[in-house]
Amino acid sequence: MPNRPLRFVHASDLHLEQPACGICEIPDHLREVLVESPFWAAERLFETVLAEEAELLILSGDALDLDKTGPYGPLFLVSQFERLAERGIDVYWAGGRIDPPAGWPSFARLPSNVHVFPSGRLEQFLHQRDGTPMVRILGASRPLGHEVRAKDFSPDPGGLFSIAVIHGKVNPEALRPRGIDYWALGGNHARSTPFSSPQTAHWPGSPQGRRPAEPGPHGCSLVQVDAERHVRSTFIPCDVLRWHEEQVVLDEAAGPKDLERRLHDRIKALREAAPGIDLMVSWTIVSSGRLAARLRRGSLAAELLHGLRSQYGMTQPAAWSVSLSAEAGPMLPAQWYEQDTIRGDFLREVRRLQLSAEEPIRLEADLPEPLRTGPLARAAVLDDAADRQRVLREAAALGADLLSGEEPLS
Repeated sequence: MPNRPLRFVHASDLHLEQPACGICEIPDHLREVLVESPFWAAERLFETVLAEEAELLILSGDALDLDKTGPYGPLFLVSQFERLAERGIDVYWAGGRIDPPAGWPSFARLPSNVHVFPSGRLEQFLHQRDGTPMVRILGASRPLGHEVRAKDFSPDPGGLFSIAVIHGKVNPEALRPRGIDYWALGGNHARSTPFSSPQTAHWPGSPQGRRPAEPGPHGCSLVQVDAERHVRSTFIPCDVLRWHEEQVVLDEAAGPKDLERRLHDRIKALREAAPGIDLMVSWTIVSSGRLAARLRRGSLAAELLHGLRSQYGMTQPAAWSVSLSAEAGPMLPAQWYEQDTIRGDFLREVRRLQLSAEEPIRLEADLPEPLRTGPLARAAVLDDAADRQRVLREAAALGADLLSGEEPLS
């Protein structure tokens, strides 16, 4: 049946308790944005709801950990909810792993426009406009130790547009047959749309990236539904601090000046593409020949990093270079592999492992006894084919560096 057009914002994983992390050196002038970025990004999210004249806000879990934010976290959220209440905008919130409804403090009373789904059982709300039912919203806050069951969800029997709000691991293929028009998913910090026609399942991602491993723009999704139930989702950036992983590939003949020019050109392009946003850039230089050796052995990498930080990292907004490392190019000199030297023996063994993709590489036995369990031990098992090849390529370059002394690469 035709529906009246609907406009709403979908957001998840605000994680107000998580400041930015994952860097070794924290510049003093960026400390505030690193600490406050989750709150500032969340404030931009609520400003987006108002600016886009959305009718409702869907929050699909992990807004904040009360134990880690203290009173400031819930009071901040209440103040933002009240801004929406003044404009008659409703909020539908399904708790995730860290924000169960039962943990909400009594001192931060939620305004009446906030509708929270209970833990462990499905509940539905009928959102109305001027007394006319507009959309059926059903969901459940994530119960501890349980997964979401797609079979519990069903479309509105009267034909209203249906939204399901859930947080946690889901199999998108199990959601598709249920007939729900829009699955408002949470629990994934990266934006993703597993399917979009005729029904839609969508993770909006976190409004703010927290670490180098969460690069690129982060924000929320503006969802527009037309009278024929067609869904259009638009990404709206909310982040105030943006991480980038930049790879610069140079040929063997390139020198330090060529690399410096490429770095400056790229950082200028990043700033032009994201005006008003502080950038945190991790550089990886892929090269071979003399330049690669100088980056790995000498002071060139540190000098380039210092220059980038001095020129671009102290401005407002800042483009701070977090790190600059060299990655081995695809080839080392072929004759090195044939030499009757320790270096030749080492490179031949690495090549054998590169060609023997089925032979396991387990490095955990080389770790100290106390570290043979836990995350470090798991990282030492190279099960992923791409990781295996990357590590072996880096090992070949490092071993060649250490075993070559001052011998030139070409």
